[in-house]
Amino acid sequence: MEAIFFAGIALLCMVSFIFKLLTLRGSLAAFLTGALTFYSFQWQGLVILAIFFLTSSLLTKWKREVKEDFNAEPLEDKKGRTAGQVFANGGTSMLAATGAILIPDPVWLIMFAGAFATATADTWASEIGVLSKTKPFHLKEWRKVEAGLSGAVTRLGTIAAVIGAAAIGASYYFLYDTSTFMASGIIIFAGFFGNIADTLFGAWFEQKFYCQICKTETESKWHCKTKTTRIFGLPWATNNLVNFSSTIIGALIAGGLYIWTVK
Repeated sequence: MEAIFFAGIALLCMVSFIFKLLTLRGSLAAFLTGALTFYSFQWQGLVILAIFFLTSSLLTKWKREVKEDFNAEPLEDKKGRTAGQVFANGGTSMLAATGAILIPDPVWLIMFAGAFATATADTWASEIGVLSKTKPFHLKEWRKVEAGLSGAVTRLGTIAAVIGAAAIGASYYFLYDTSTFMASGIIIFAGFFGNIADTLFGAWFEQKFYCQICKTETESKWHCKTKTTRIFGLPWATNNLVNFSSTIIGALIAGGLYIWTVK
């Protein structure tokens, strides 16, 4: 039976590569993430992973022609999610899965779900929020900025983040044998505030660039088919690093609250 699941994970990764949801290296990274998830958290963990991956991929492609000017890495999106993007969103869940193998404890499952709740909330907020009819408000610069910059929020994006985190929290409740909403509530809370951490990290540390052609700020090193100029942020503070850091925060919040309130 386990061999069937591993074969299914491999097949799904291959299909994702063929349909350009993932690059080749991205599909290999996704297989590793899926295999570890199944080994530690069984098929239910795969469903949580799939909810994040499928919804994120569909939202990325949804109204892409409208988003192209805002996406941090538009060329990468056309080829699919890279290994870096897979590990940025799924790396923390892999650490939780590894922890569950080395030191079996229910807290690892909560941390796993908290990490994916954060990744889902962040992705939904970004992909839906960028379509807001009102300009986002930047938390550090304390002004309205152009859509697509990290560190900025919209009402639409915030609502999307809550719903994204709730999707993972609700999935946990229905997939695992539980008689209380406490753990699901913890996951939703952790996912939303992990997303807030992502926004703050993006506002204070992530790189920003300026396009000399269209005179706008962007997160991309290339814009309007021209190399942009870095105007802010730490050289090593990439979007992938910010995403990974926020999922760590979400997992730690989930694990800490679970130990404090449930165990």
